[in-house]
Amino acid sequence: MRKAIMLLALAGIGVMLIYAVGEMPPMGDSGNPDKTHVAPRYLEHGEEEAGASNVVTAVILNYRGYDTMGEVAVIFCALCAVVAVLGREKTGLSRTHMDVSRVKASVVVRTTVRFLVPVIIFFAIYIILHGEETPGGGFQGGAIIGASIILFTLAFGLPESTRKIPLKSRVPLESFAVIAFLAAGFTGILFGANFLTYIMPGLSEHAAETIRQVMMMVIEIGIGFAGGIIFTSIMFAMIREDKYELQPDSS
Repeated sequence: MRKAIMLLALAGIGVMLIYAVGEMPPMGDSGNPDKTHVAPRYLEHGEEEAGASNVVTAVILNYRGYDTMGEVAVIFCALCAVVAVLGREKTGLSRTHMDVSRVKASVVVRTTVRFLVPVIIFFAIYIILHGEETPGGGFQGGAIIGASIILFTLAFGLPESTRKIPLKSRVPLESFAVIAFLAAGFTGILFGANFLTYIMPGLSEHAAETIRQVMMMVIEIGIGFAGGIIFTSIMFAMIREDKYELQPDSS
């Protein structure tokens, strides 16, 4: 009976989705709203209205700022869910299967990773800071930072990674993106504008432009570093830890 109810519910949802998709305009049609007035306005007035020469950044942080703030909150909630189910890593009390492997670690691999990880992180920082002018931004830079830490963990193991990036250093950064968005949003209210407004009334053009650039930069940095740390914390929580210390080989 329970399975039948679930199947009927799924079938009903499927019918509604098919109906909704059928009512949508044809994909690629030149008469679609995004082709007639939305995209041209972004391309023509994006830099002037949003303060970013990179149109993608202008859309993400300005035109669709509320949507991006929601995405950041969802990523943070995903971390909270993972930690609630799996818990934090138990540094120094356990090891992973990778750490008890009988295969010796490759000196070549570890040396290469030790050289590459700082370069990758510097490149990620460049991507984050130049997101408003060149392709990239906080999400892309954060993904690169997370990937570099995953690479380091695969080469050196979980204990070494948690020693380099301890829990007490990660926790304050995990919510940095959400805090940055809220700070930028309430800054608009403080200056008498709407929440998450980058154009402040009653200020000179130069002062308003400076505040807008600073707000966008703070948000980009928050998204980048928080994203990278969240990916790292999720990975650390999902790695299976064994409840024993390394044992010497008895053979």
